[in-house]
Amino acid sequence: MRPAVKRLVENLLVSSGVATLARRRLGGRTLVLAYHNVLPDGESAVGDLSLHLPRREFAGQLDALGETHDVVPITALAETPARAKRPRVVITFDDAYAGALTCGVDELVARGMPATIFVAPDLLGSVTWWDQLAAHSGGIIADDVRKRALGPLGGRTGKILEGGTAVSRALASPVSSARIGTESQLLKAAARPGISIGSHSWSHPNLSSLDPASLDAELARPRQWLEGRFPRAVPWVSYPYGMFTETVERAAERAGYRGAFRIDGGWMPDSPRALYAMPRLNIPSGLSINGFRLRLAGL
Repeated sequence: MRPAVKRLVENLLVSSGVATLARRRLGGRTLVLAYHNVLPDGESAVGDLSLHLPRREFAGQLDALGETHDVVPITALAETPARAKRPRVVITFDDAYAGALTCGVDELVARGMPATIFVAPDLLGSVTWWDQLAAHSGGIIADDVRKRALGPLGGRTGKILEGGTAVSRALASPVSSARIGTESQLLKAAARPGISIGSHSWSHPNLSSLDPASLDAELARPRQWLEGRFPRAVPWVSYPYGMFTETVERAAERAGYRGAFRIDGGWMPDSPRALYAMPRLNIPSGLSINGFRLRLAGL
């Protein structure tokens, strides 16, 4: 569907009340949102453009959430939801980008909304391979390049960038919000009200490509690191790239996590059984506000 037509349909569905009627069926149901980065006003997006959401768009989405949903902390997933008229939402961020740790957290705290940031400690302060490649290809990584990076190369930065891909000037800047945040920025964000920290593995590989010993280390090491630094570290993990197998699920349980997240799947089932493959709804940059509202209504 063409973008202009798509926006028209979204506007009609929201203004007609269809979204409101659909949302009423979801009272008490839970949706976990997956964000990546939030860019400050005036900072141009660079890298994988789908991951870097402008601050004004993020703020508008939070305001829309507040109108229709109850935003709850990740710990609420372990509780049996009470009967409620409004759906529940859990907000999460993958990767701990600098922009998410700063202006993203500022917007959340200003509204009293909790959120969990999933961090891969070995990436702190770095520029990711996907942002480096996307910066040299118009903000999008070709499907064949991504498949090779995640398959044969295992999602590992050193192997993917072997041979040298120059970091773009914008990403090379240490003040760029499109870089992964530093440990200092993470500590400051974690001290803010309602912000908790979870695991995103140690170095962000494709976990399903690892041998058993490496897999166990990738999941156990970040949990120990986080719990030693953050009073509000939570025993939840999000799988890098959303990739997992039954072997990865068993390893996450063995590492002591209470649950693990995919990057897709939509709404939580009423009685989740697959605790180590729990669904989320990924929120990309470029989604219209009415498109956002329709997704929050289950459409």
